[in-house]
Order: sequence, then structure tokens, then C-alpha cells
Amino acid sequence: MRVAELGGLPAPDTYGPFGYGPWWLLGALALAAVVAAYAFAWLWTRPRGILEPPPPPAVPIDVRSVKEKYLRMIDEVAAEHEAGEIGPRELAQRLSLVLRFFAHESTGVVAEVMTLRDLRDADLPAVEGAVAQYYPSSFRRAAKHDPDAAIGAARQVVATWM
Repeated sequence: MRVAELGGLPAPDTYGPFGYGPWWLLGALALAAVVAAYAFAWLWTRPRGILEPPPPPAVPIDVRSVKEKYLRMIDEVAAEHEAGEIGPRELAQRLSLVLRFFAHESTGVVAEVMTLRDLRDADLPAVEGAVAQYYPSSFRRAAKHDPDAAIGAARQVVATWM
């Protein structure tokens, strides 16, 4: 049947959107709920403000007082060794630690937990060279040890720093 034969009315087997009852309204509400859930999740989980505080401003370091402090520490370690309170192994370990703390306080690099390779990569050649001298005495019981050279190397690193 053609539309003209029916007098211009649509064919009887087609239905408009309102012929489906309230189901179209439920579908629209379900779609709106999904969109609202996504919007809520995005708004609730997005970062707000600054995530990390900016680093504190650099505090100027008085290199002279830091050098004096660590030279005194080296003298204390040397005096303990001369008094027989610590042996060669402890001397090497303590001097290594003193130099690592000195590097940390002078540069901000966390040198006290670094390996020899890390010290090399951190561009601390003077500290790395002295600590490398202490490694055999620190890790081997039967290593040859020259306490005067070890103490002298530590003093030289601190005295010639920047």
C-alpha cells in the first residue's frame, strides 16, 4: 500500500517513539546515569593543587667551618687509632664514613649510602679515590694497611675541597 492510498497517513505498521511507553525514558535515564558516574569519577579522582611542595631554597654552606668540623673528626679517629681503641679495619671504615658524611654536607649528595661506583657516577672523584684506598682494609682482614697514609688521604680530601 502506498501512502497516497491511505490518504497521506503513514503506513499502519510503523510506530512513533511515544508508542513504546515509559521504556524509552528508562533508557535515557540509564544513559544519563552512566555519563554522571564517569563525570563524578573524573572530578573525584583528579589531582587538586600542587602535588609536591617545591624544594626548599638552597642554604649557603660555610665551606670553611665544614672543613674544620671534619678535620677535627679525622683527628679524633686518628687519636682513637693511636690509643689502640680501634684497629686498622675500624680506622678504614670510620674514615670512609667521615668522608662520605663530609661529601653529603658539602654537596647535598647522599654519599653515605653509595657504593664506590655510585661515588664515581656522582662526580665525587676525591672522595671516591680515598674511599677506594679504604676498601681493602674495610673488607679483608689480612689486607696491608698504612694508617698514616689513610689518615693523610682523608685530611687531603677535606683540606683541598673547593
